[in-house]
Amino acid sequence: MSSADATRLVDAEPVAAAEAIRIDGVTHSYGDVTAVGPIDLTVPQGEFLVLVGASGCGKSTLLRLIAGFEQPTDGTIHTDGTAPEPGRGAGLVFQQPRLFPWKTVGGNIALALEYAGQTVTPARIDELLARVGLHDVAHRRTWQISGGQQQRVAIARALAVDNPLLLLDEPFAALDALTREKLQDDLRQVSASTGRTSVFVTHSVDEAVFLGSRVVVLTPQPGTIALDLRIDLPRTGVTADDLRALPEFAALRTEVGHAIRDRVTV
Repeated sequence: MSSADATRLVDAEPVAAAEAIRIDGVTHSYGDVTAVGPIDLTVPQGEFLVLVGASGCGKSTLLRLIAGFEQPTDGTIHTDGTAPEPGRGAGLVFQQPRLFPWKTVGGNIALALEYAGQTVTPARIDELLARVGLHDVAHRRTWQISGGQQQRVAIARALAVDNPLLLLDEPFAALDALTREKLQDDLRQVSASTGRTSVFVTHSVDEAVFLGSRVVVLTPQPGTIALDLRIDLPRTGVTADDLRALPEFAALRTEVGHAIRDRVTV
């Protein structure tokens, strides 16, 4: 390579990541009540976006719009360049695991693979369960494992389908603090290893800063963007405790917390 070629490479602009989600002028109303909007937001591929804000600010509504379960009153949403369709193009994890109790843990994973037209093998099921920290549970019934384990199965089921998006609506809200922190750490590692674009809804400022590579704070109803913050914290090679002990973590958590509180009137 010549010196001129090397100079051109150094000076070249970095290639922007392709858009995974594009939201243009979106509002959504229920009758006379506007729940969300107007919102303009672009999410590049591979980003872990966290939506956070007070109750009723429209976080879950916006997630349902991205998933295609509801249609915007005004504006447009595109995921991977096309209008979202329910059950297509995104893995979904809800507050409750929503597993089929008449099937085994492995059976729940197998159903997701079958629905996606993928080959179902015991090795593939075990691989997906191992990805979320579960081993030797494929044969168990869902009611034979803990709530935290059930939510892990729900995440594994969402990962079973090779969708470009992973959408999570407060999946850890019903769990105890220790289980919640463990699953946060596991999800952070899974996100880093798979590189999927993720949108995560939460009420927790700590959870938002810990999980996200980007945090968007929504205002009280109607939900609009109060803060759009890049989270420049290491996503690999650091323990959860060490990450939370960083001064940068505390500063980001304070900034997000202030953005929420400044918009809430008592």
